[in-house]
Amino acid sequence: MDTGLLRDEAMQVAKSHGDGAVEPRHVLAALLVELGDRRPGELDATFVQGLLGSPGSAWQTPKPTDAAEALLAELAGASRDEAVQIAKRVAAAPPDAGVPKAGPKGSDGSGPAAAEHPPGDAQTSSETQAATTDGPATPVVRESTAQILAELDGLVGLASAKSAVHRTMAIQALNAERRKQGLPVVGASQHMVFVGPAGTGKTTVARIVARLYGSMGLLSKGHLVETGRADLVAGYVGQTAIKVQEAVERALGGVLFIDEAYALAGAGYNDFGAEAIATLVKLMEDHRDDLAVIVAGYPDEMRTFIESNPGLRSRFTTYVPFDDYSADDLMRIFGDMAAHAMVDLGPGVAEQARANVVVAMTSPSFGNARYVRGLFEEAYGRMAARVMADGTIDPGELSSMTRDDVPTVISGLVMDRSPIGFRPA
Repeated sequence: MDTGLLRDEAMQVAKSHGDGAVEPRHVLAALLVELGDRRPGELDATFVQGLLGSPGSAWQTPKPTDAAEALLAELAGASRDEAVQIAKRVAAAPPDAGVPKAGPKGSDGSGPAAAEHPPGDAQTSSETQAATTDGPATPVVRESTAQILAELDGLVGLASAKSAVHRTMAIQALNAERRKQGLPVVGASQHMVFVGPAGTGKTTVARIVARLYGSMGLLSKGHLVETGRADLVAGYVGQTAIKVQEAVERALGGVLFIDEAYALAGAGYNDFGAEAIATLVKLMEDHRDDLAVIVAGYPDEMRTFIESNPGLRSRFTTYVPFDDYSADDLMRIFGDMAAHAMVDLGPGVAEQARANVVVAMTSPSFGNARYVRGLFEEAYGRMAARVMADGTIDPGELSSMTRDDVPTVISGLVMDRSPIGFRPA
């Protein structure tokens, strides 16, 4: 089994369900999709729904647990027949092994209750792909397109990006229906260029687009593989094409996302970035029926990147703009991070955080949501130092962030007023 692909898909599954860590159940869900028509019949869409629960949105990239890593290591040397047996064994594992059994809660003490998933509320559905020459039709677990679009609309800000994605999906849906009716379609590439400043949610939206393509049947899997220059460009002759090929193979059936893609171009005559671009263009054509590529970066730099190769210009015709967040948007993100971490914001915390944000927004290198994440984590660190200063932890302090935990802004600079040493007894 290709455990690199399984790892990426499992991370995507965990992320899309609001889970902060990749557990064996996420690996199992990814494995069942990978097995296709070899998947055991009892491990169907209903089982996967019970396995994962309701979709959500984790704001940090999930990391595999030790148990998930052990499962991936076991699958690394497994044939497809062996993988089927492993899937059955993991599915039958007790709840304390990190893999809840499917079924209504209360029937065996595990799995989400059916009432938690009312009709239309973030469910998955089982669709059937067209039959292949190798055998019968393959059942594929698909999310509802409407559900995923609702998740997109629920993101903070990003009005321009949301509008562009909605328009693109409408074009793809219209073309799909026209094909069914035997009508000609207007060419619409599935590849996209995301342009905007740092920290504006480009990676998050790319994950959603991948899932949308999967739900609409435009791509066979709908997963996302994140890459950058280091993943595609080698330092030796003949190695770059291999790295690009490997990345594309992992992304087949889904989206290859290249962040800061402009770094592939313009690095000197002896740089291998141009080779990476040329190889990518060829593979995009070779796999045009089951691969989408999304490139992202700053507007000016991305314009230079697209112009660096005629093949890029002809394939990337859909541009999605990402604007800076407003101060109100950023404070909503700050509040969401606190809620996700189950941290209560005391009096003055929001005001102090906003003061930092307003000043930081004047910097040319402002990181938008990345800055807010850093601000929240710094405040949490100061909160931890305060709570632990006397060597004991008061239960009432576990979840309370105070105004003094947030850095103070003075003359445009963030000042740290934390006292050195322990507070008086």
